[in-house]
Amino acid sequence: RMSSSHDHRPSINNVLDLLAQQFVVISGGKTREGYSIITFPDIGNFVDLSEEGFEKLISYTTSVPSLQEADLGFVIIVDRRNDKWSSVRCVLLRLAEFFPGLLHVVYVIRPNSFFQKAISEVSNKFFKEDFKFKVVVCSIIEELHEYIDNSELTVELSGTLPYFHQHWIQQRMALENFSNETNEVSSMLNEFTERLTNDTLDLPDTKEQSADLLCRHAVEYGRLKKCIAEAVKKGESLLGDFKQDTDTYHGSIPSTVTNVAALERLLVQMEETEKVFDDFWEQFSGRLKQCHSLRAFEESFNIVQSSLNEHLKILSEMTDVGDSVDRVESLLEEFTAFQKSSYEKIKLSEDLLHCGGQLLASKRFIVLESIQPKCDEVQRLIQTLNDRLEKRLQTLNKSCELQARIQKASEWCAKGVMLLGSEPPDKCISAEQSLAELEEFMSSAHHLKVESPREFYSLFEDTITPETKPIVTQVLQRLDDVTTMCDKRLASLKRLINKPRPILSVNPEPAIPIHLTNMIKISNDVECDSGIQNEESNVTKTKHVLSELLCTERQYTTELGSILRGYKDQMEVPDMKNLIPTGLKGKSEVLFGNLESIHSFHNQFFLPALESCSSSTESVAVCFTDNREKLLQLYTYYCVNLTRSEEIREVVGEDNAFFKLCQEKLGHRLPLGAYLLLPMQRITKYQLLLKELLHSEKNQNCITKLQKALDCMLLVLNNVNDNMHQIGITGFYGDWNDLGGLLLQGSFSVWVENKKDLLKELRLKPMRRQIFLYQQGLLLCKKVSKDNKPMYHFKKYLRMCNIGLTETVKGDLCKFEVWLEGRQEVYTIQASNLQQKQQWVSEIKRVLLEQLAELKGEKIKQYINTFGKHVETGSNRGRRPLSHHETTDDDSSDYSLTDDESLDGTIKPKADSYISLADYNALRPTDATLKRGDKVDLLKAGSSSWWYVKIQGSKTEGWVPAAHLEVSGRKSSHSSQSVCSHGSTSTE
Repeated sequence: RMSSSHDHRPSINNVLDLLAQQFVVISGGKTREGYSIITFPDIGNFVDLSEEGFEKLISYTTSVPSLQEADLGFVIIVDRRNDKWSSVRCVLLRLAEFFPGLLHVVYVIRPNSFFQKAISEVSNKFFKEDFKFKVVVCSIIEELHEYIDNSELTVELSGTLPYFHQHWIQQRMALENFSNETNEVSSMLNEFTERLTNDTLDLPDTKEQSADLLCRHAVEYGRLKKCIAEAVKKGESLLGDFKQDTDTYHGSIPSTVTNVAALERLLVQMEETEKVFDDFWEQFSGRLKQCHSLRAFEESFNIVQSSLNEHLKILSEMTDVGDSVDRVESLLEEFTAFQKSSYEKIKLSEDLLHCGGQLLASKRFIVLESIQPKCDEVQRLIQTLNDRLEKRLQTLNKSCELQARIQKASEWCAKGVMLLGSEPPDKCISAEQSLAELEEFMSSAHHLKVESPREFYSLFEDTITPETKPIVTQVLQRLDDVTTMCDKRLASLKRLINKPRPILSVNPEPAIPIHLTNMIKISNDVECDSGIQNEESNVTKTKHVLSELLCTERQYTTELGSILRGYKDQMEVPDMKNLIPTGLKGKSEVLFGNLESIHSFHNQFFLPALESCSSSTESVAVCFTDNREKLLQLYTYYCVNLTRSEEIREVVGEDNAFFKLCQEKLGHRLPLGAYLLLPMQRITKYQLLLKELLHSEKNQNCITKLQKALDCMLLVLNNVNDNMHQIGITGFYGDWNDLGGLLLQGSFSVWVENKKDLLKELRLKPMRRQIFLYQQGLLLCKKVSKDNKPMYHFKKYLRMCNIGLTETVKGDLCKFEVWLEGRQEVYTIQASNLQQKQQWVSEIKRVLLEQLAELKGEKIKQYINTFGKHVETGSNRGRRPLSHHETTDDDSSDYSLTDDESLDGTIKPKADSYISLADYNALRPTDATLKRGDKVDLLKAGSSSWWYVKIQGSKTEGWVPAAHLEVSGRKSSHSSQSVCSHGSTSTE
């Protein structure tokens, strides 16, 4: 609300006639104590003043000084030198009855006549004690000067203070008129602001309405600003007149000074009112302007969303990949035109995102929470459209390449058939010529770029359709046939050239022609040579793998030591402690986990053990088998702790001074986060090396031990992976120790049937559940996503001692059932494949049988083993449950799959280009392996340290640590903690 100068003071118009008669005068003089002086002049007309007039006059007179001066109080001078003593007493009585202020002293200048002096001698003492205020009677004017300086008294009281009563009245009238004008302006402003506030409680629904409302109110705002300016101009003019009057009399006139001060207060008050009004308008207009921008953004969003969805729909209908080079080129031309149109829409969408970003970054006048979800949706549509455009272009390019290769391969095969169809040479000279022609023909096969059918299918798996697959298969088979025939012809020709026929004439046996005899001998020689070469190749490969294992193990151990010395030990150095971020102090054990224990184990035990048996594959396999439990314990703890370590590094940042200095001292190209991934990479590398040893080994005993070692390492990886999933479980309030060890975890479709559930017929759709199998129970969780990290919200807990198992469900080999006693509740579980189903059934069955054996003896276990595959097995059969199962399931979540339970929601963002700073070996099937210097395109950005990329020049895509990439554009990151391998049996 705007301030007003109106304070209910008496108006001068009500006392103008009284002021003109000079019953009372306030000249502006002050006592030595600073009290304002009010004078009752000695003009003999006080008897004509009524009581009502007296009260009006005194009220107005006491309102003239400022509030601060009025609070100090007043002094009154009653001049009755030429009047009677009764007049003095009349004034004092009226003052005693009414005075709206603090009255300190009344100075009375008594009458001068002889008779009045005689009366005053008698009554002086009486009336001095008859009033609440102090009364001082002065016989002569000089006595008054003893109390008040004559410079504060007017000429009538023998003082020097200038005072002009009529002039003072004119100034007071002008001042009051200006005050009324400011009050009127303030009232107009208040009415305007209240009306605007009430009119805009609800924001306009369209941008047109908001623009119209803003325009109308802006006009009124301008008019009121003009009124303020005119009032201020008038006040300043009046102030100039007041000050000019002072200059005219060559000195300060206290009454005028008082009026000047009052006028200045009004001007200051007007200035403050204008400022409050401007602030209100800024808020109000900003609110309407932002509303206009918001409505414009929403309208543009609807247009952009519709346009992008339309393009996505058209793109989804583009499924033709062509059946010839000409057809594919025609499809590429059509796609290029569509791609250009799509990029225009994407440009408009990006402009909309920029507009939304500016709105979010601007000063908030209204609620803008609806903008971010719309920006996210537009960004998602842009990314989806870009990804599908890129995928469509890749598909067409691959299709074009496929058709070109098919065409070239057909031509090459035709030429080869013609070449092989010629008469086989029987002379050395013609054989050499034929050999040269055939070798030249075979060397021309490299342009076909077909190493093997499997590689060919892998390269074009997204392009080959059911229609083109028979053609591709036929061409590949033909290529293989022609190549095989050419190889045989080459071998025959070389044999003929190197070992010519003997000169001695020998009649061949009729049953075996001579050229077939030669071919058989050549074949036998080739097979013998090939066997020797393969055996030598296997030995060489084994030595190479063993050498790689030992070399990389030494390098790994050295790098772990350098990390501990270069980072962890530096945290204890006094000179470095002041560089350590606050969030990192005292948290080295969380940052590095059990890295020191891992280094100690490898340096003191595992590396020496590998070095002592580096020449024996069998001993190496035993070394892994013997250390399985230690590796499992060390790496499970490290990988699970890595999430907490990453959270600390996110808080303090990789670029803090402590990390940078340590990195500089070590000479590392990559930050600490990249080196903390080394244990995850190493534990994954072991099983890859063991697989290579297994493929090159021929000794059956050694193969058995290598397979056992490989199984151990895969078990380690699976356990590490499963435990890392376990840390994402939320909402389970039971005792984890009661669950026993984690055996398996995976993602399944689940149907629940409850005999007491009247709505069971409505539960047609499966729920997607992440199931964790422990030694003592099954945990069913719902997978959710938080900050791009998988989380699992606890739903149900089934104790193993209370459940039964049906291994096969009719109609689907991938389904099995677990149920509670009497099949009161049945959980039908569908695995993603038969292998996963068999693994889970086998493990659940093993746990149930072990529990039965413990409860009823070994005979029960043997008896159940005789049952067939379709027999139901349960640890609760024939006995009461030990306890009821626990559940916190939300009924509403059981009817259908929600969006966050979608089985396929992969989205690839827009690409940016980066360069790999160092080698990186894939930790999981979803990772990509990098070599230093590889150029990659960013497809998807995660939350903190992982990116999804595509290696340029190849079809390889996958997750890699962001720290391994040199930034050349926007920087993004993704957090992922899962550790898995190609041998992992857990599913997501």
